[in-house]
Amino acid sequence: MSNHQSDNASNKSVNKAVLVLFHNDLRIKDNETLVKAATLAKSNQGNLMLIYADFLADCIEPKESRQAYHFNERGAARQQFLSESLADLDRSLQRLGNRLLYLSPSYLSKSQLSPDKVESALNTFTQLCQLIEQQQVTDICVSHTADYNQNKGYAALQSKYPQIIWHRQSTHTLFADLTTQDLPKSFTQFRKKVEASHDLLNADDEVAVSPTPKSLPPMPDALIAHSKYLFKTKPSDEQAQQALSFKGGETNAMLHLTHYFDSAAPRTYKTTRNALDDWTHSTKFSPWLANGCLSVKILLNRLRHYEREIIANESTYWIWFELLWREYFYWYAIEHGSNLFLFKGIGHQLPDTRFDDRRLQQWQNGSTPYPIVNACMNQLKQTGYMSNRGRQIVASCFIHELGLDWRYGATYFEQHLIDYDVASNWGNWQYLAGVGADPRGCRQFNLRKQTQQYDPNGEFIDKWQGGHVS
Repeated sequence: MSNHQSDNASNKSVNKAVLVLFHNDLRIKDNETLVKAATLAKSNQGNLMLIYADFLADCIEPKESRQAYHFNERGAARQQFLSESLADLDRSLQRLGNRLLYLSPSYLSKSQLSPDKVESALNTFTQLCQLIEQQQVTDICVSHTADYNQNKGYAALQSKYPQIIWHRQSTHTLFADLTTQDLPKSFTQFRKKVEASHDLLNADDEVAVSPTPKSLPPMPDALIAHSKYLFKTKPSDEQAQQALSFKGGETNAMLHLTHYFDSAAPRTYKTTRNALDDWTHSTKFSPWLANGCLSVKILLNRLRHYEREIIANESTYWIWFELLWREYFYWYAIEHGSNLFLFKGIGHQLPDTRFDDRRLQQWQNGSTPYPIVNACMNQLKQTGYMSNRGRQIVASCFIHELGLDWRYGATYFEQHLIDYDVASNWGNWQYLAGVGADPRGCRQFNLRKQTQQYDPNGEFIDKWQGGHVS
């Protein structure tokens, strides 16, 4: 590896370092990226830097320049879930002999800084580059991601440091070897293709998972006492406490996995999954899957065990069915890249919608003429969560009744959802707007019928203050 050593290799006082950039892989179980990095560091007798670089993609291309609607801060609930997830990861890493380093944009007032200091103070990318150079990083390990903008951040680092070796592992999908060149144009075609060639639900053997490290190489000595970058748990925001039982982190993900499959809920999932506001009526795995606190392979193995030991029926199959939707949108996002954010989506015809700030504010604030929509939006604002049925209802209203540009809705979801996943979120909004993976075009829901079917007694609307049903 001598040809990849950094220019200042003559500095003997600094051990070479391997760097892990965490993204949506916030766990130690079944994390091939972490295993790979630990192996590399041990073989070189070097150090291991474990970093979460927040808002890295925004440093490469500001959000407002790439999306129609942008936000400066995550919603309180989403930020809290992420903070809990990072805190749990840090505790796990400390038990293994390392620490999580956290880089975030500085929120110092620009007026307090000289013009030449503003960029470095605000820029996560700049902080990361400084650490790479100071600690003589030789290798960077990341997980494959469908996040187009995150990948642009990685590409910028590769361009800046061509001597560094990159290692990419698959941690977020069931299928590490699918090709997107012949990705089916609809989910149904994708499901049939996968079940014919990769039927993991009914395979003889369990899905292979990576071993959990028993220890990790140390972080660089210079950073141990450098508290600036060590992750620190922030006080909980009382207003961001989720009304449901969501709490971030791998520890809570594994607890929920156990509790769910120890219950009778999986056997009735297909008939209860459309409930708007009941904890047990859907699996609720999505926040932990989206943040990578829970391995989808571990989840699938637990489902397989349930089918073998308890019952295999249409409901347990439907959990697998929903995991395939997640897979489809993952590969869909990889295939279509920046087209995921285009107004026309992956199609060629612009939707017949527009921007209307007043209507957008009504939708965001839960003050539309539609009580079922208002209730769902109030639930989202307060908890960071909304049922899948609720998401379809409010998105349909956004596009059809309010006639708004679907990208504004997708980005508002990005700001607030604790289970935000770039592929599933933007793929689903394209699907509902008729500019994505749906040969039938736009999907409009009858809001009155949806209310009668899923909230016939108005209990959900009353709880979340959706207003009077006329």
